[in-house]
Amino acid sequence: MPVQFPEFRGSESDPRDALRRFVSTVREFLAEIIQSNQDPFGRPLFWQELLTPMRDAWDELKRNDNFGTVDGLIREISATGLGDHGLSGQQLAFKLAVIRVFHGRYLSIGKGILRKLLNIIDDLLKSILDAAGAGGAILEIKDFIKDSIDDETSIP
Repeated sequence: MPVQFPEFRGSESDPRDALRRFVSTVREFLAEIIQSNQDPFGRPLFWQELLTPMRDAWDELKRNDNFGTVDGLIREISATGLGDHGLSGQQLAFKLAVIRVFHGRYLSIGKGILRKLLNIIDDLLKSILDAAGAGGAILEIKDFIKDSIDDETSIP
């Protein structure tokens, strides 16, 4: 069953919970596409010769508990930090809505829109990591996963 990106209503009391759910969902989504190497229609996602190194890099990221570290740091983001990065209220609600819409399109269209979805996820993830003062290992692995997509615009 595909992952479901979280919603946030601007009136929720603490956006940190929605941010933590988002980061957790990103982890689940990336793990899902890396392990399956298939879009919702069964088409391969990544260049075959990159699968083993990608999976090895992903396993290393998990062993280093980068996602756990980010989860802990999100809990400590100040109200000012949330506001400065648009990570609360209607701004966060809108950002998560955009991600849910494009994830739905990915489920309907398949890999042709995966690169766009990963770029949108990247936008929110960058804001979270910046506000949390976290390292960029998660962003970098996500970017290289995106660069490994085998699509018509890729150079063989």
